[in-house]
Parts: sequence; C-alpha cells; structure tokens
Amino acid sequence: MIVLEVVFLLIFWTWIGSSILFLRNTLLPRLPIIRTPESLGLSAEVVQFDATDGLRLEGWKIPTDDPTHPWIILCHGVGSNRSDLLDIAAGLHHASFNLLLVDFRGHGGSAGRATSFGWLEQRDLEGALAFLGQQPEVPAKPYGVYGISMGGAVALMVAARDDRLGAVVADSPYTNLEQTLGHHMKLLYPWLPQIPFLWFVAMTYRLRFGVWPRHVSPQASAARLSPRAFLLMLGSRDHRIPITEARALFDAAGEPKELLLIEGAGHLEGFALDPTTYTHRVIRFFKEHLMSHPS
Repeated sequence: MIVLEVVFLLIFWTWIGSSILFLRNTLLPRLPIIRTPESLGLSAEVVQFDATDGLRLEGWKIPTDDPTHPWIILCHGVGSNRSDLLDIAAGLHHASFNLLLVDFRGHGGSAGRATSFGWLEQRDLEGALAFLGQQPEVPAKPYGVYGISMGGAVALMVAARDDRLGAVVADSPYTNLEQTLGHHMKLLYPWLPQIPFLWFVAMTYRLRFGVWPRHVSPQASAARLSPRAFLLMLGSRDHRIPITEARALFDAAGEPKELLLIEGAGHLEGFALDPTTYTHRVIRFFKEHLMSHPS
C-alpha cells in the first residue's frame, strides 16, 4: 500500500511540475513595438480587427498606390511582434505588394496573454483574412502569406483549408507541435527525461487548449495544400527545426513547391545572412504565383 502511495505521489507531482513548467512558457513577456513602418519610409495605418474567436487584434495596413495589387499577410514568430517583419515588408512593398502585418494574440498590440504555439493563432490569421475581405478596395483573392517559425506553421495550417490564400512562404516552420515541444524540451531542459515529462506536457496542452499537440500539424496540412503554391525556407544550421523534419514537411506538400536551404544559417538567420538574395527570392515567388492570377 505504501509503495502504491509513493508511486501515485511521484506521478502526481511529476505531472504538476511538468504543467507548471509548460504553462509558464505559454506566458511570454510582451516585447514593445520599438520600430515603425515610418522608420523605413513606409506609410502605414494602425488597424484593429477581431480573430474569428472574438479576440481583439492589432496590425499595420501598408498599402501601395494601387490597392488592387496583390495583398500579403505577414505573420511573426513566438515571442516577437509585427515590427520583427518590417525589413522583409519594406522589400515586398517596394515590389508593389500591399501588406498587412499582424500581431498574434498575446503579442505586440493584440489582446490576450497566452500563446498556444499555433493552434489558437490560426483564428488570428483567419481574422486577418476576414478583415481584408471587408475592405472595399481590396480584391477578394488570392492573397499571399509570409510567416516565420510559428507564423509559418500557422500560415500552412490555415492555407490548407482556405483558398483565399494562393501562395505561402514559410521560413523555418515546425512540422508537428508535439515533435517540436519534445525537441525544445531537449534543448532547454536536457536533464529532463522525455518519458514521462513529454506525456504530461501533451496532456496539459490538451487540457489548456482543447486539442492534443500531435494534431497541430503543419506537415499534415502541407499534404492538403496543393494547388496553392508553397516556398519553404530553412537554414542548414537550424538547431530548433531539424532539417530532416523540415524535409519531411516539404516532401508532404504537392506541387507547386520550392525549397530554399540557406547554407550556414541558424534559426531565422537566412534574411540576416543575405537580405538581398532572400528578399528577391520571396518577391519572385509571390510575383509568379499571385500577380499572374486574376483576382
């Protein structure tokens, strides 16, 4: 009897410890927006709109002189905000693309406190699509979407079921949330055994967000993405998103698709290593798959 009580208490407190550790990492410090489009010579309007679950979001609407040109939604990664995307945004804008930069929930100027690492953030991108659809000067579709890290994962999952998105650029997205949670546990807490701690983290995620993390899967979405165009970008030295996993995601997608492996780049370092080549590749992709299609 005493042995059973000890085992029960050990399991119970392991679960509690895992839950506290995980939930603490869903509450990230909110970084201030210290750069604005005006600092790069871009004229922008601060806009607010609702995610499809009603949460109030904030972003920048950056039109060109011709709002009938294609629109691209830009999605940041975990722990940053829309200002992190201004450099690539400037390049896209100079190439005559209209832009909407979005703050995910719990980031930047948007409401909310917790991040779900991609599950609830899909409601945010859906809200951005609805917002563009309500603008009388904006063509109905297709739109493009550019996302980095979590933003790329969200972009893939939404685009796979929404034909308003005609072209997806994802820089270093994860392939499956359960896999990436386990991988990041190894990176952040190498002394923690995956079993049973990853089991408890997955259970805590299910209780907190209503879905098992294995079902939050950009790789599964990639298989349903075609005929929407897909450009996957990743660094050859990305320790957070293993190349083998990224290639599995790419292989799951149908045509048309492109892969850009940036030699020597770590996680999200591709732009910084060669901004000109990186930006030109993204512009070329969007021009080919958006500007050649009627709205």
